[in-house]
Amino acid sequence: MTYPAPLGVVLEVDFAAQQPSGNEQSGFRPAIIVAVPDFLAPPRFPGLMVVPLTSQVEKFRDLSEALYPMYASGSGGLTRDSIALIDQLRYVDQARITGRLGRFTETEYEPVRRALKVMFAF
Repeated sequence: MTYPAPLGVVLEVDFAAQQPSGNEQSGFRPAIIVAVPDFLAPPRFPGLMVVPLTSQVEKFRDLSEALYPMYASGSGGLTRDSIALIDQLRYVDQARITGRLGRFTETEYEPVRRALKVMFAF
């Protein structure tokens, strides 16, 4: 299956702290584009749906890779081994995007696509 161009692109995103933040990701970090509202219709606000990544892999090693796929440094332009936090999917305004790191191959992106499909039951 071929994915639309932006899916699987790894961006640097500013997840500014919000109140209350609880366990939400914050700060500058990589994130994977998983949906582009423009594909459906012109959106009211320019933005993307992304899955944030964390380099704190040791905290997720014992958890299901189905929900937290792991990526080696170099994959998609990542500079460190990272975990995709599927359960922290969120919309970000394009103004929060601070750079592009790279893009996952279709094979690398597949665990993210599969996890989202199961999580949203479609």
